Amino acid sequence: MEFILWNRENFDKIYNCTGINVDDIPIEKRRYPITAIICILLGFIYYPLYFPCIYSFWKNKAKNPCYILLIYLSIMDICLLWVPTFAAGIFSLNGVVYCSSPFLTYFVGCNIFLFWAPECSADLILGINRCLEIAFPNISKKLFHNNRVYFWLIFCSLYGFYWLLFRHAVIFNGINFVFAYDPLNGYKPSRIEFFEQDLIEITLHNYILAIGSPIIYILFAFCLIFKFRALSNKITKEEILVFIQVFIISMLNSTCGIISSYVDKNPDNRFNLQMVGHFSWIHVHGAPPVIYLLLNKTVRNDTKNIFKIIHNKISPSNGSNMLG
Repeated sequence: MEFILWNRENFDKIYNCTGINVDDIPIEKRRYPITAIICILLGFIYYPLYFPCIYSFWKNKAKNPCYILLIYLSIMDICLLWVPTFAAGIFSLNGVVYCSSPFLTYFVGCNIFLFWAPECSADLILGINRCLEIAFPNISKKLFHNNRVYFWLIFCSLYGFYWLLFRHAVIFNGINFVFAYDPLNGYKPSRIEFFEQDLIEITLHNYILAIGSPIIYILFAFCLIFKFRALSNKITKEEILVFIQVFIISMLNSTCGIISSYVDKNPDNRFNLQMVGHFSWIHVHGAPPVIYLLLNKTVRNDTKNIFKIIHNKISPSNGSNMLG
C-alpha cells in the first residue's frame, strides 16, 4: 500500500491500466483449470485440520509459552492459506490478471505480506524458544514466560504492518499463475526498476529466514550433544517431538523463502519452478496441522476427545429418533 498512501503519482505509473486490453492475451492462456482445482481442493483439506489443533493449543496455553506462539502461527496461517488456495484457484479459473480485476487482486496482494512476514518471524522465534527451552530453560523463562511472549508477538505483528504500509503488494497474474510485483507483467516489458527496493528487502528477509533457521538448530544441536548427559533426565519425549515439529516447519519456510526469492528476481523463469514455489507456499501454511496431528500426542488426544464429545452429542439424538 506504499504508493496509495505516500506516493500516488508513482502508484498511477505502476498500476495504470490505460491502453491495456486484457483480451490481447486470450483467456485460454490465462487459465490453468487443473492446477486451480488442485489448489482449491488443498484449501478444503487443510483448513478443517487447523481447528482441533488450535483448540488443543488454547487448552494447554497455560503450560508453556510455546503454545501461545503456536496459536499465533496458526492464526497467521489461517489468515493467509486462502490466498494460494481459494483466491489463486478462483482467479485462475476466471483468467484473472490485474487489469481485469484491479481492486480485488490488489486487496488479495496486500494480505500476503501482512500475514507472511509475521508468520515467518514468529516461526523463527518459536524455533529459538524451543531450543532455549531444551538447552537453557532459565534463559527461556526470562525471555518468554510471565506473558513476555506477547512482546515478541507484538513485534511480529508490527513487522507485518511495515510490509503492508511501506512496500508494494504482489499481484496475481493468470498468465504465469504467479504472484509478482509487476501488475502488468505480460502486457508491458519488464519494469523491474520500480521494485528494486522491494526485491532487496524481500530477498534479505527470505535469506535471513533460510540461513537463520538452520544456524539456530545447528548451534543448539551442538549444545545438546555436549549437555545431553546432564539434561537427559529433564528432556521428555514430548519436548523432543515438539522440537522436531518446529524444525520441520522452519525448514519448509526456509525452502519456500529461497524459491520465492528466486521467482521474484526472475519473473520470466520457467513455469515449472513457479509451480514448485506456489505449491511449497501452500504446504508451508497447510502442512503444520498435519505435522502436529502426526507428531504431537497432546494434539492427537485432544482431537480424539473432540470427536468423542461430538459423537456423544449426536448418538443420543439418533437413538431417541429411532425409538420414536
